[in-house]
Amino acid sequence: MNLEDFKSFRRVLKPSEVGSIPTHSRHLLGIVCALAFAATSPALAQEEVPDEAVTEERAPERIWIGPSPFERAVRSVAFPAWGQLTNGKNKKAVALFSAQTYIYARLMIETRKGNEANRLADRLEGEGASLGDVNVARSSAADHFSRRRNLFFWAFVAGFYGALDAYVDANFGDIEAELEEGRDLFSSVDPASRTVTLGVHF
Repeated sequence: MNLEDFKSFRRVLKPSEVGSIPTHSRHLLGIVCALAFAATSPALAQEEVPDEAVTEERAPERIWIGPSPFERAVRSVAFPAWGQLTNGKNKKAVALFSAQTYIYARLMIETRKGNEANRLADRLEGEGASLGDVNVARSSAADHFSRRRNLFFWAFVAGFYGALDAYVDANFGDIEAELEEGRDLFSSVDPASRTVTLGVHF
């Protein structure tokens, strides 16, 4: 910088008597503010505002291994205890299969006996047998068909129970496995943070 440049620079920085703040001080203050704003604006521009929709924790979707709970319920309807076997409930499957098999067997037996009693009554009427013998045969057929109606009801109850049980076990049957793996059902204790979480896992 030569002498002329220095004099020109001094004339620029010479204080002004107008106002309470010198003119060159106002210029210098404006330059400092502009530099500070320019230095901080890139950081503000690069700052990311977290998106609540993105940062929100989502519960992991449950992935079924094998048939879904509804399919297991349908299996129990299609064949006794099939859904229980799919869920790995072997003892329950044996009990349910035995009960339903007995009910279905009794249904077939009562149907066969009722039909036989009706055929006997028809034959007696054709042979001109006494009215008492015909009425006895008709009454026997009515008794068998009455028992068959009751068995139909219990067959429906057993089938509905088997389907519902298979569906429930498919949804909540892993509770025992979670307990065996050391995970708690109703609470979870974190020794590091000294917190206790209460809840039920589904």
